[in-house]
Amino acid sequence: MSKILEVIDSLNNENVDEIKEQLISETKALNENNRQLYQRAKKAEGFEYNKETKEWVKKEAKEKKENPKPNIESPIKSNEPDYAKLAFLEQRGIINKEDQKLIQDEAERLKMPLTDILSMEHIKSQLKNAKDQREASEGTPKGRGKSGSSSQKDIDYWLAKNKTPEDQELAEKVIEARMKKEESGNKFSDELFTG
Repeated sequence: MSKILEVIDSLNNENVDEIKEQLISETKALNENNRQLYQRAKKAEGFEYNKETKEWVKKEAKEKKENPKPNIESPIKSNEPDYAKLAFLEQRGIINKEDQKLIQDEAERLKMPLTDILSMEHIKSQLKNAKDQREASEGTPKGRGKSGSSSQKDIDYWLAKNKTPEDQELAEKVIEARMKKEESGNKFSDELFTG
């Protein structure tokens, strides 16, 4: 600023005093504006002005605790199933919903990936026992894959009896099955044609 004043003094002009006052007032306004910008920037960075020491001091950490950030490590669980895990389990042949739940619960409890859980012997035995129990309750033998017994709602039952059931839908299915059986049977007569 002193250089500006020297330049003004060197000028031989009547308005020199007015120009000096104008420059001084503009300089004071500019300095005040810069001071305010500096204060806003410091406050935005988390500083407070200490009037006793006349220094900018960082705010204490207790103010940060009032507005905690959401914890990224413990996301909120949704009610939606994890379709990627379900697809993985189905690809591995674990289709039953109870078996899938057993494996996912165990993986969550032990905080291990599904591949490690599936390789555990106690899980393998639990899955095998559950499968055996389901097969036993369904009445299907493990042997050759033949069904145990046929019920009155089974088409094969009515074909074997050579009768038609009273239920309209089942009757239509039985008649269709008979027609297919007759068509796929021997198309040639057992009697020799002598013409």
